[in-house]
Amino acid sequence: MQDKNQKSKDSLHPLLQILKKIDVELSNSLSLSATPTSPLGQLRPYMKWLEISCHGVPWLGGCLVCIWLSSNPETKSFFLNLFLGLVLDIMLVAILKASIRRKRPTSNTMDMFMTVSIDKLSCPSGHTSRAIFLGYIFTHECALWLPFTVIIVAWCIAVCISRVLLGRHHVGDMLFGVVLGYIEYNFLSWIWLNSESAQYFLGFFSSDLYDME
Repeated sequence: MQDKNQKSKDSLHPLLQILKKIDVELSNSLSLSATPTSPLGQLRPYMKWLEISCHGVPWLGGCLVCIWLSSNPETKSFFLNLFLGLVLDIMLVAILKASIRRKRPTSNTMDMFMTVSIDKLSCPSGHTSRAIFLGYIFTHECALWLPFTVIIVAWCIAVCISRVLLGRHHVGDMLFGVVLGYIEYNFLSWIWLNSESAQYFLGFFSSDLYDME
């Protein structure tokens, strides 16, 4: 296995090897909350709450509850599109992680909330892609009061930064996640389901979700 990893490393272009080395060293120096005894270890509990706040399971469950409880077609349409975007994000991150197979930084402690086997891999950062995707959705598809927009943007930035500070991801993994989240939002906005399309789609699952009259 070690020989296989060494061959994979040697197959990289020299420039990529240099960039990877810089990424690893920079990421290790920035993992300031990786443990309770790290320089910013006192902030670790707050960053773990940020981690949970961007976990896919609560967001998926929240979307389903909002679809079920809402009687407004536009609201149902919004949360259906949000749900589909979150599913797309989870699928793309899983495929990319399985393809790239980059390990997490050595400073990381595997104490994340509700993990699966693919979460042992690092690139891209799923929390980052999800945060960026959600940030774009809420700031571009919702008519939000300015203070709420500021809060959402601040939350997105905090989630992204916390991934490196916690030692969960390399800087490169986080930047990849930023790009991925932006692409996901643009793709979803291109295929966005209007209320009529959402009504038709949801009709396959329950005739009670919409009044079909």
